[in-house]
Amino acid sequence: MSNLGVINPIQITDALLISSTAAETDYAIYNSATTYALNQYCISTTTHRIYQSVAAGNLGNDPTNVNNQVGTPAWWLDVSPTNKWKIFDGQSSSQTVVASPLTVVLHPGFFNAIYLGNIIADNIAVTVKDAPGGNVIYSYSAAAENSQPLDYYEHFFSQFRPQMDFIAEGIEPHSTAELTVTLTSSGNVACGLFAIGDLQPLGQTLYGVEVTPKTYSYINIDAFGNNQIVRRKAAKDLMVNARIDLVDADYVTDVLTQMQDIPAVWIASDDSSHRSARAFGLCKGKITFDNPLTCSLNLNIQGLI
Repeated sequence: MSNLGVINPIQITDALLISSTAAETDYAIYNSATTYALNQYCISTTTHRIYQSVAAGNLGNDPTNVNNQVGTPAWWLDVSPTNKWKIFDGQSSSQTVVASPLTVVLHPGFFNAIYLGNIIADNIAVTVKDAPGGNVIYSYSAAAENSQPLDYYEHFFSQFRPQMDFIAEGIEPHSTAELTVTLTSSGNVACGLFAIGDLQPLGQTLYGVEVTPKTYSYINIDAFGNNQIVRRKAAKDLMVNARIDLVDADYVTDVLTQMQDIPAVWIASDDSSHRSARAFGLCKGKITFDNPLTCSLNLNIQGLI
């Protein structure tokens, strides 16, 4: 089918994020001289998180101090990242949402791949320069459209299906690279996951990839048989079989060992017609030495939201 790989993600920090059109103005910044009421919110531009006061008369209790979140009494609840930083929080379900456009500029150092997930946009544009103001080494601009009609009826009458994710790979790495990503639409745009890093090859994907959509919704059924569906977010699991050269077995083992507890983007196929064959989540892998020249690789990716 394709080459199997995983993007080993770079942790985005203040030093790497040069600019964003998403402002960090969810709530007022915490002020030590302010007395916060019960359920009043504030943000920290240091941790880039939103905090909720869980007690009245909340004065002088810094929400970034974890002791003020778990102590007795507890003063603050850590709610979520700010809207500006949700795109970098390692969770595809929490989206940065702004009025179009959303433009993000990064100086991330060495990288060779980009993945955008849980997108709501009409158009995607990506530019990579070898240095700020330097030469363009990668450029992409196209409509975020994923309709693939099965027949003429679907072509003329089916609904528009937006492209929900985007991947770019094979980008020439530069330590001084500048990355600019812009999402545009006629209204609001959103992005839930911005993964950038080293796309590490793991082998050749074999036919038989299994994609299992799953939901975190649940059904309450009472004693009389009445049911209530409590709707939650959805994700997908991925099971992949691949072949790897025997000489690469130690390298692949090292990658899988390193990535065991790191949420990452796992790519069974980078073909645009196989978008479902990639998932964001945690992986368990197994290598079987079953051939004199090659090995079997089995991956099970637990999809995260």
